[in-house]
Amino acid sequence: MEKATRKHLAEVAGKAALTPFHGFVEGKESNLEPVIRHFPGWTPSEADGLWCAAFVYYCCLEAGFEIPVRPDECKTCHLAGCIAWEEFAKGDPRIAYQPGSEGFVPEAGDIVLYDRVFENREHDHIGIVMEDRGDAILAAEGNIDNRSGIIERPKDAHIRGYIRIPDGYRYRRMTMDYQTENLILHFVTEDDLEEVARTWPADHHPLSDAEAQGAIDSMRENYGRNAKGGICHLCLAVCRADNPRTIMGWCGLDGTRNHAEPEIFILLDEPYRGKGYGTLCVKELLRIAAEDYALSGVHGGCAKENVASARAMEKGGMVRYGTEDNGDPLFRFRADHKSCQEERNDG
Repeated sequence: MEKATRKHLAEVAGKAALTPFHGFVEGKESNLEPVIRHFPGWTPSEADGLWCAAFVYYCCLEAGFEIPVRPDECKTCHLAGCIAWEEFAKGDPRIAYQPGSEGFVPEAGDIVLYDRVFENREHDHIGIVMEDRGDAILAAEGNIDNRSGIIERPKDAHIRGYIRIPDGYRYRRMTMDYQTENLILHFVTEDDLEEVARTWPADHHPLSDAEAQGAIDSMRENYGRNAKGGICHLCLAVCRADNPRTIMGWCGLDGTRNHAEPEIFILLDEPYRGKGYGTLCVKELLRIAAEDYALSGVHGGCAKENVASARAMEKGGMVRYGTEDNGDPLFRFRADHKSCQEERNDG
């Protein structure tokens, strides 16, 4: 089936609306996990009665569109908020935004923004057009009385506008690398295909071009899912500032267990170990966690025999606070603490 088209989006939205998804209704447990899982740290309880925009985002991803949780154009919030969809559409010249409804003929797969449908405020609802019916539209929507469904709505003052995402749309973010005096922590692209194939840590053997492209696609998807307050997975190539085209290894933050307090990881190739690069990676990753993503903390650990990794985490700003059952040391960084030395002094 053809992917990333508005036609396919309308089909996906129609099926999703009839699932149906719902919050906590009629004594039933919420089944919103697939809809909200893209938004780090958001629970079914927190999303209950507030998930119409998340439903639209879920449908877009299921239809094959590549859109991050919070595009750079979104100034107010991520795409679980209706206003963010308008900011996103107005900020990306590839996306058509049509305010109001007069004189515009919507098509299946257009996104429709509403004002004052449920509350007396702007941007209070959103859906996906399935069919134009002249004086009305048929739309697939989430959060209609805390359920998804298909509903006919008149073309009246409640329609704030329409968003038309072009077929094949793929979000392009001008991602800036992180650079220190000696290192570059690099967001990989297709330009790095050869180096990714050479260095990607999959049993650390050279990958085929197809496998390397798959690794790049996965990293790029995760870049888009990361947002302030929560990391899904941030993986960056480690390069020397004076040799930016050669990847020395990989580092990043993994939020699989905890989006707000991810785990740090550093995987440097053998020739670059023991030279202080690990400590520099730790310092920059902790800065990124605190300043760029507003995370509450970062966790870390290593094998008890790996003295170099333990030293890098401590020198980089993390504090040892315990051990695993097997004796492997555990470290953490708390963003509200000024220094690791102060944490030690506090006991």
